[in-house]
Amino acid sequence: MLTLDRFTQLLEQACATLPQKIFEGLNLGVGVIEGAKARNDTASGQAAFILGEYRAGPQMGRGIVLFYGSFLRVYPHIDDDEEGYALIEGVLKHELTHHLESQAGARDLEMADARRLQEM
Repeated sequence: MLTLDRFTQLLEQACATLPQKIFEGLNLGVGVIEGAKARNDTASGQAAFILGEYRAGPQMGRGIVLFYGSFLRVYPHIDDDEEGYALIEGVLKHELTHHLESQAGARDLEMADARRLQEM
């Protein structure tokens, strides 16, 4: 099993490989929440675990969080750094796309995510 400490290290490594310009405007940075987050408003009624979340608000600013507990629920078999890194990197890039779209005033990925939840 991928520990919380190793998960955080892999996220930091993934962040370090990307151009720093992408992170501009993320005043809250990128972080990890130990718990899981789920949505139950899917078409099937089954819980959909949220792996990452882009947060933007007028009061606090902008940031990205990855939910360690959700990763463990969705991918309980992860014990390999290479696989863990690839999954973390994919979610990080997805959330960074939300950030870049938000700065540009677009919501395409947000709407695609909402449609995907309704199809689950």
